[in-house]
Amino acid sequence: MRISFAIYPVPTLTSILHTALREAVATRFGQPLRYPSHCDALETELAKKAGTGGRRLSPSTLRRFFGLVEKEGGYHLHTLDTLARYAGHANFATFGQAVAGLAQADAAAPDFPTDIPELLAMAHLAPPERLLLGYFLGRVTRPAQPGGAAAPLALRLAAHPAGQEFFVESFVDLAHLNGAYGQVLREYLCHKLTPEAQLFGHGTLFLGEFLAEDAAAWRMRLPQLLALPVPPAAHAFPRGRRAFAEIVAAWHDAPEAALPPGLMPRLRREAGTVPRATAAPSPPLPAFYNLFPAGYHFFVAEALFLTGQFEELAGWIDDTNAAFPELAALELNVYNELLRAFLAVARLRTGRPAPPAVVPPPTYHLAQLETHHWLLDYYQVHIDLVDLHLAVLAADVPATARLHQRVAQYATTHQTPFFRRVAERIIGPAAGSTAAPAVA
Repeated sequence: MRISFAIYPVPTLTSILHTALREAVATRFGQPLRYPSHCDALETELAKKAGTGGRRLSPSTLRRFFGLVEKEGGYHLHTLDTLARYAGHANFATFGQAVAGLAQADAAAPDFPTDIPELLAMAHLAPPERLLLGYFLGRVTRPAQPGGAAAPLALRLAAHPAGQEFFVESFVDLAHLNGAYGQVLREYLCHKLTPEAQLFGHGTLFLGEFLAEDAAAWRMRLPQLLALPVPPAAHAFPRGRRAFAEIVAAWHDAPEAALPPGLMPRLRREAGTVPRATAAPSPPLPAFYNLFPAGYHFFVAEALFLTGQFEELAGWIDDTNAAFPELAALELNVYNELLRAFLAVARLRTGRPAPPAVVPPPTYHLAQLETHHWLLDYYQVHIDLVDLHLAVLAADVPATARLHQRVAQYATTHQTPFFRRVAERIIGPAAGSTAAPAVA
């Protein structure tokens, strides 16, 4: 008697599947795997995950898989299955099927855009796949120019529960905030009425209005933002955006004075109540880009940097690093690299010694990061302002002129004249001074 077995087809590890599996594992891990220490940490995590069946992969195998060492030949199915399970799939075969489905959806998107919200809501897509599809939607709906109007598909996604979760709240396009993304947020706020969503949307719109120096708009929005309820479990990012609004609004009304005496103590107390980020996305704001442990602290630091409160900034970031020791080992993260750059400027401006690891090189760019390019469209201007501080303090006249031009160009292109005003207020130390003055 012949017994036949149904053999589940296993896809070949093509270069596309290899890249997709690397990205899916990095999404679950929380950052790209770029160093041997990352592979050591992943080995430990794989052994702990019940979804991987407790299987282990050696650090050397992981280093080969992520391209840190030369590799010839293929990989055992055990290796591929283990990594696929870690990324949220039953095995490598189902992962391959999911990637093929996403590729078909990508190809069909220009002709059948109305199918995409339904695709986002399909139960068979794992959360990392939905996030990747959300990033795809963000890229394809992004206008060519920062002031361009929102695409009809983007507005439809803003009204769709899955589109809200995996597009609006994930692909936070600050570079287009005074254009298409601002339109998307306004549509989103009409449909998602939860306290956290309202906090996120109004806090982000306040940012765009303040950067545009539209005082009538942001003054009208500020009391509404401050009156919103804040659930105890609210995500650190929208809470941090509200703290940002409080700082910059207080500075705007008295730019030469210190901040109100009770403001920073109150924000420090609030920081202690913010839930710490977990290692994996969780609703209702699960965006992968939000996976930064000290999100609330970053937005306070950003506000202090832009308004020139360098004494406060130095102390705030020192306290942040003490409260979140994991930041010392967190690499290739937009927010962490910016905190390091802000701290370097704050210490130079206040005459404090800075450890060599903290002082940025003369040109401190985030261009080497391979993830979150839409974030860098916005945050690169912050690095230009960091570089401008360093150039001014070094009396480097050509670099100072070049950086002023870069900031002015960004401010014009993205309708954010506030950045030009910040750049114009960056000055060198007073004659005879041993420490650079804080810049209001």
